[in-house]
Amino acid sequence: MKFGVRNGVLRKPWNDLFYEAARLGFDGVELDIGADYDKTLFWSADGRREIERMTRESGAELASVCLGVMWRLSLSSERDEIRETAIEIIKRSTAYCGELGAGFILVPITPARDEGIDPERSLENWIKGLELCLQDAERNGVILAVENVGGGICPSARKQMRIIEAMDSPYVRAYYDFGNGLSLGNDPVEEIRFLGDKIAAIHAKAPGGTYLGEGDLDFEAVAEAIGDIGYDGYIILETKATDDPSYAASRNLNFLKKLFKEGWDAK
Repeated sequence: MKFGVRNGVLRKPWNDLFYEAARLGFDGVELDIGADYDKTLFWSADGRREIERMTRESGAELASVCLGVMWRLSLSSERDEIRETAIEIIKRSTAYCGELGAGFILVPITPARDEGIDPERSLENWIKGLELCLQDAERNGVILAVENVGGGICPSARKQMRIIEAMDSPYVRAYYDFGNGLSLGNDPVEEIRFLGDKIAAIHAKAPGGTYLGEGDLDFEAVAEAIGDIGYDGYIILETKATDDPSYAASRNLNFLKKLFKEGWDAK
């Protein structure tokens, strides 16, 4: 199992991020690519060379990229210019992730802004759009990992599975966020078992708490379910930064390592 951290958790500029993640003991970093995606290091050849250098020097890899820009440019949209841009972003991201060795992309299944499209139609629009990106994902060896998020379109593991089954490819799988699962009114333990080997990556957060181990989630039961399905990939922190981001990230990482080590030892 590997442990990663999102850039927003550490609140470091990208040129410090990988070094700090490595210092704290993380295996990798997840970069959130937002509305300013085309101004990031990820979007230029020179910038990607900088990312490659930082991963090599620090020892922390680029685990994944989160396409946060999809909250602004969604495949739910029925506006041609938005859909075309969103598809191009996903396609190019698979190429860039393949170039940098990142194995998966977090694809949040977002609603269209101000278009009033119902959730069912939005989900179908997403499936149609992802079908146009699948060949690029397969060619570049990068998984499109669809996440359970708010917004009404993909709030549950069953909606994630509907997308996965429609795509019928090992390069479209689930990015399961157990904190979101609970916050959206679902049972994370049941959802983890339901998704099983379709899970490509996992987000960790503490709904109702500041640090992992606090709040409303039964972390031991979640860890047991993760172990029972044989998951051994990335668990990536999407926890609160707090006033001391490095301390919070380190504390949460240590919690996860202890949680899963004790689970393995018990078996």
